[in-house]
This record gives sequence, C-alpha cells and structure tokens, in this order.
Amino acid sequence: MQGDDIKRLGRAVVFVHQHDQKIADHHVRAEIEVLLLTGKAMDFAARLKGHQAIFPLTHELVQQYAKFAGLGFLELSNTVLPALKRAGLIDYSLSDQGRIVGLDEYIGVSATVTEQTVQLLNVLMPQRSDLAFLHSVEVAAIAPLAESDHLQEVVSRGFGEAEAASALTLAKAVGLNLTVPSAELNERVVYSPYVWGTRQLSLAKFLRELPPNERDALLGMSEQVLATPGIHMSKLVATPAVIRSARNAGLIQAANVQSSTGNGSTYVFSPLLEAEDNLCTTTEAFHLRKLFVAHILFGHERAIAGGGIIHSPTVLVNALLRRGVVGPATNIGTDYYLLEAAGVVAVEPDAGRAYLRLVKPEIAEAGLDWIRRITDSAGTGELTLNQRPASFQKPEDMRTEETTGAANELMVASINELRKEMQRAARRDDPWS
Repeated sequence: MQGDDIKRLGRAVVFVHQHDQKIADHHVRAEIEVLLLTGKAMDFAARLKGHQAIFPLTHELVQQYAKFAGLGFLELSNTVLPALKRAGLIDYSLSDQGRIVGLDEYIGVSATVTEQTVQLLNVLMPQRSDLAFLHSVEVAAIAPLAESDHLQEVVSRGFGEAEAASALTLAKAVGLNLTVPSAELNERVVYSPYVWGTRQLSLAKFLRELPPNERDALLGMSEQVLATPGIHMSKLVATPAVIRSARNAGLIQAANVQSSTGNGSTYVFSPLLEAEDNLCTTTEAFHLRKLFVAHILFGHERAIAGGGIIHSPTVLVNALLRRGVVGPATNIGTDYYLLEAAGVVAVEPDAGRAYLRLVKPEIAEAGLDWIRRITDSAGTGELTLNQRPASFQKPEDMRTEETTGAANELMVASINELRKEMQRAARRDDPWS
C-alpha cells in the first residue's frame, strides 16, 4: 500500500473505534471483531504515550490504562500486548508470575499513529472482508457518491463486486456509512456521517427553505464559530431556534462540560476546523484538543468566584508547556478525571492539593492556537487555577450519554488508584515486586 492508502485505512479504523459503543448488535460486532480490537488496542497504546518519561510503566499503571480503553486483563495479556509488540509499537517483559515488569512504548516514533494503526491491523490478520469494509468506510469519507459509484470505487481497489456489496451492506448495518435518496441521481447516495454528516447532502435544501433573515443568521453564526473555536454558546449571535437548527444540520458541534460543583457550560466548534487543521493528525487527537480547550476556557470564563480563576488561559497553557507542570491547587485533584483517563495529563496529589503535569504536550500546543483565537490574549496575567470541569461530552452526535452516579464513582475510584500507582512508580516503590 502507498503512504496515502495506509493513512486512509488507519483513519477508517479510527472511525470504527469512535463508533464502537454505538454498535449494539452482537452479530455485527462479531463480523468486525478484528477492527474493533485494533481500535481499542491503539486507544490503549495512545494513552501510554509519553508516560514513561515521567513515570515507569508498571503492571498496575498498564492495567489501569487498559481498563480505560475497554480492555480486560485476559484480552490485554493474551492478545493486545503480544500484537503491539509484534507490530513494533511496544516492548515489554513479564515476570514468572505473568506480571509486566518493564514496558517501553514507541507510539509515533517510527511512523505516524495512523500508519502504526495499519501495522497493528496487519499483525492481527484481517480477512478480505475486513479490508473491503474499511475501504467502503474510507470511500464514503472521501466524498458522498451514488451507490453504484461507491461500489465501483471499492471494486477498483482490488475487491470483487460481491465483496464490495457485502462490505457496503455491513457498513450500513454498523452505521458507519449512511445513505439518503437522491431524486437527481435516481438512486441512493452513500456518505460518512463522521466527515460529511447530512450537511453536504441536504444543507442546500435546508437553507433554501429558510426565511432570508434566518438563513443569513445561520451562515453568519457558522462563520463566527469557525473564526473563534471554543466560543461559549451564550456568545453566539443567533436565537436559540437558529442554534438548534445549526446543530441539527451539522453546521456547529457542541461540547458540554460539567463542573464537580454542578455548574455546566457548552462550547461550540466548527466541523470545518478539522479539514483546515495541520496540527492534529487524527480525529482522536482532534477530540482531545477540544477536551483540553474546553477545560481551559471553562476555568477562565465560568469559574466560581473565589475559587481561583484562570485569569489568562494563554499564560497558563504556556507555563504548562514550558514547565510541564502547574499548581499546586486543591481543585486540580478533583476535576481532571477524563483528561487523566485519556492520558493527556497526570494529577499528582500533594498534602491536600495537587499538581497538574502535562503528558501530551502536542495536544496542549495544538490547543493553544484556538485559545489565543478565542481569548485574544496578549499573554499577560496571573497564573491561578480554579474549579475544573469534571465531565466532557464529545460533540459528535452526543454519542456518550451523561455519566450515571455509579459509573462516575467507579471512574473516580479508578483514577484515584491510577494516581496512587503513579506515585509508587515515581518512587520505584512497587509493593508487589
């Protein structure tokens, strides 16, 4: 495969992984088992990236990050770790008791993450049906095509007509490819909801049916969101009805953040940002960037008075990039659960307060550009911290429902165990060794 083909297939695996939790049919899940496992394994590996420079990756740390990626220990030890090692993404050794006694990761070192995703997929030995499925997903991401043209494009990549038809049928059953009828083409159009959504297919008709003033307001708001990524929803120059229409049509994406104190806020981004962005190489990195920016903006704009407001987001992020750590502050220890689980930051408790250590500087560096655009900061101000969002809902489709109390308690308990293990690792104090 050529380099572009590898990147596209890697991106298709990312789409499959993003869609994982929306696939409820067990038969369908079994059909794409290898692709789902590849996505989870790369999710796990990406969480490990950069940690060994701060904390040795002990058995407990690796197991905790595997849980966050949805991997049980048997699947991790019997399948995922050996496959990652054969793909050259990690190296590790085991004790006589089967415990991980040393792990080094090479994520993004020898190749890009998307290229390494395909390396791992090849190790897991996909069937032709798996590859045809990925090509169908990738073709639908390139452009919305008439169904006959879509099938022909998959066939041109080395698959039979029956294989292409089966792949498209499966992609539609999974929900990764959607179809809509086209009166102009007299057949159905196939498209990827993760790239095109409905906006490229029905947006023109949708806008034409709006009154002129609403149409102008909708387009103006779209430009506003594109120019100021992460703008608070209350600052949009549009009525609530127009905002709802924009979200339904796919013109804007909304990211919800919720403070541990109960305060919530919604920030919006343009779906066109990913197409113009050169700093984030994968969709998952793009989501992490939104997650990071939403946290910083919440602390700047919606902080509880007296709790320590982020007076200058630019100053804080620059300090985090320069020093690698900010703090201490009491609230750091309670409000970074999702960023920790994603491996973007590490929280280090210290005598009732906590430090925030940056693990993935590329995410913060990429997010800094958006923060500058939204705050128009000159980089001056004091470096203080406040209550942080405790939960984040990805904007695409609002696909993850609000965390229940029991699930949130489990997440908090897991993060607390993760922090304890990081402290042990930093001290080389492993009680099980």
